[in-house]
Amino acid sequence: MNRNNSYFETSSLPLAASIICSGILLDSIVKNQDGKAVFIFNRSNNPDLDRIIQDFWKKELRTEPNAFWEAVRFLKSRIYGEFQ
Repeated sequence: MNRNNSYFETSSLPLAASIICSGILLDSIVKNQDGKAVFIFNRSNNPDLDRIIQDFWKKELRTEPNAFWEAVRFLKSRIYGEFQ
């Protein structure tokens, strides 16, 4: 899915929300060919991004529940606000 190693792309809403909760800003959202939203994060400005992603998939990343919910709401508002 990665077009460029400077950026990390995911269509996983929970992963994207967890990354945001870890203090990393969303770079952009694009719609791929099957209509799914793809969340893009800049790797070059965030040296901890790969560790956060690994911890998420290993189920070792801990996130405050209200912050996670707010991040999900933020992402959904960006998806539906931009792609209508």
